[in-house]
Amino acid sequence: MIIQTENLSENELETIANIWLQSNLSTHDFIPAKYWHDNFDSVKNQLDAANIYLAYDNDEIVGFMGMNNNYIEGIFIQEPNMHSGLGKDLIHSAKENFDQLNLSVYSKNQYAIEFYLGQGFIKISEGMDNDTEELEIEMTWSKS
Repeated sequence: MIIQTENLSENELETIANIWLQSNLSTHDFIPAKYWHDNFDSVKNQLDAANIYLAYDNDEIVGFMGMNNNYIEGIFIQEPNMHSGLGKDLIHSAKENFDQLNLSVYSKNQYAIEFYLGQGFIKISEGMDNDTEELEIEMTWSKS
C-alpha cells in the first residue's frame, strides 16, 4: 500500500530516515559510508519538509519515495522488501500525480538505471555530483 503525505509523525520520520541510511549504505558502496552518516541529520530535516510517498507492508513502513515538486529525490526500500514491486508502485503513484517526472541516478548504480529505464524513463544528460565526485545520469519520464 502506498500513501502520500507531507505531515510525517516523529516515528514515521525516524523510520524513513533509517531506511534512507541503510539503503544508501547498501546500494552505494562506491561512496564512503562516512558521507551517508555525515549527511543523516541534514537529510532527516529535508525529509520532514518533503512530499513523501510511504510504502507499507502489513501496516509497517518498508520504503518510501521523496519528491520535490516533480523531481524524484530517491526511492528507498528496506533490504528484505527490495525487488518486491514496491519501487514500481511508488513510481506509479507519482505518475498519477504528474505529467513529467525527473530524477538523477549515479552511473555506477546500474540496477537503478535499468529499473528506471524499465519504468519508461529516458536518459537526458550526465553530470558530476560535486559532493560525492561521482558521475550522475539525469533521467526523465513524460506522460504521452
